[in-house]
Amino acid sequence: MTTRLAMRWIVVGCFLVLGSIAARAQSGITPEEYKQRRASLMSKMEPNSVAIFKARDASVRSNDVNYLYHQETNFHYLTGCDETKSYLLLCPEGVLLDSTTKAKEVFFLRPKTRSAAGESLGLEGAKSQLGFAVALQSSELLSFSKRALAGKKILYYFPSMPDVVYDPLMEKRSIISREVKSELQAAFPGLEIKNLYGPIAEMRSIKSPAEIALLQKAIDATITAHVEAMKSCETDMYEYELQAVIEYCFAKNGAEYQGFPSIVGSGPNSCILHYEANRRKMQDGDVVVMDIGAEVEGYSADVTRTIPVKGTFSQAQREIYEIVLRANEESIKEFKPGASPTSPSQKAYDIIAEGLMKLGITKNKDDARTYYMHGLSHHIGLDVHDPGPWGKPYAPGMILTDEPGIYIPEGSPCDKKYWNIGVRIEDDVLITPEGNRVLSAGAPKSVKDIESLAKKKGLGNVKIGDK
Repeated sequence: MTTRLAMRWIVVGCFLVLGSIAARAQSGITPEEYKQRRASLMSKMEPNSVAIFKARDASVRSNDVNYLYHQETNFHYLTGCDETKSYLLLCPEGVLLDSTTKAKEVFFLRPKTRSAAGESLGLEGAKSQLGFAVALQSSELLSFSKRALAGKKILYYFPSMPDVVYDPLMEKRSIISREVKSELQAAFPGLEIKNLYGPIAEMRSIKSPAEIALLQKAIDATITAHVEAMKSCETDMYEYELQAVIEYCFAKNGAEYQGFPSIVGSGPNSCILHYEANRRKMQDGDVVVMDIGAEVEGYSADVTRTIPVKGTFSQAQREIYEIVLRANEESIKEFKPGASPTSPSQKAYDIIAEGLMKLGITKNKDDARTYYMHGLSHHIGLDVHDPGPWGKPYAPGMILTDEPGIYIPEGSPCDKKYWNIGVRIEDDVLITPEGNRVLSAGAPKSVKDIESLAKKKGLGNVKIGDK
């Protein structure tokens, strides 16, 4: 097994990219903060080790058209770079650049080029904009990595490729990570291949002031979208029309993307947790679940509100809504430093279980899982489901969601008046030294406030030709 064959997994590029992906200007996080993150990570690496991170390849959508590019989030977290065909090498003991000079971190990327997609960063840009002292061309990674790995015991490797590939014609399932590990170990006898996911996840779970500010900006754009959607929603509007109002508000308020596909589910679709089609015509008597999040400089909000299409909750809808709202408000109180994540989850479940039994929808506490089938919370950040040290107590700087829900699909063994009512209320909560702060508090969620907003006109009510 040759070294070149083994190292091809590290330097594999995306040859389907026709244009360059220019680095997005990062105004919220300084190059110094990225450098501090890399230094912190190296302090967690074992002696005699090297870590190599690879940018995500572009993905083909159709023929010569790619999907909108989104950087691998760990790579983004450590570099701030949004270009494909880029690599980061970290070595706590340093790697020789020449006979006397060592570098602990080396960034590899393409030379500066101009294409129909724009201008790439280039080596000087990596130094001036991203703050790297040493930047080399991607073509040098192979020879440089061989030097860096010589005599090393551990390689921490983030290849940014799927672990499992399935070929339906051959009915063969290939575990790529296993092949990578085998080839690298054959090329470098005694080399142990490890993953740094745990340490990075722990680092990413505590947000810096700059990260909190970016998330607040994303959340504020999402709040604006919710308010405008509440004013715009009306009978016979299609779900995608409401989605358009929401995503216009994202862009208008400085968000580059959606953090995830917008969920706008009405009527029976309100009971589908991750419904994304958004093609149904909304009717009187429907509720609509809007689970949405703007993304700002890679950081994604995640805020959900549920509203009545006709502007007023029916009695049955209000009964379900008030249970979820109480579960949301009471469980948020349990988000505080040192608290166990099970505390708010249990609080929300107990309130929902009690409420469903009181309405006669369920007979015992355990039956609540039939209608509340998901967890209460997750971290948010560069991923809408951000990594975090699950099971560990909350700590200041963590930002998590609180999202209880009740979903009663048609045909459920309860009174028909509750069928096709799905309600989810989700807020983004920052753990502070004193307790918590609800970053999404500006998004209305009381019945009174929602019904009041529904009486107003929003962007979605503007018709062509209106003056």
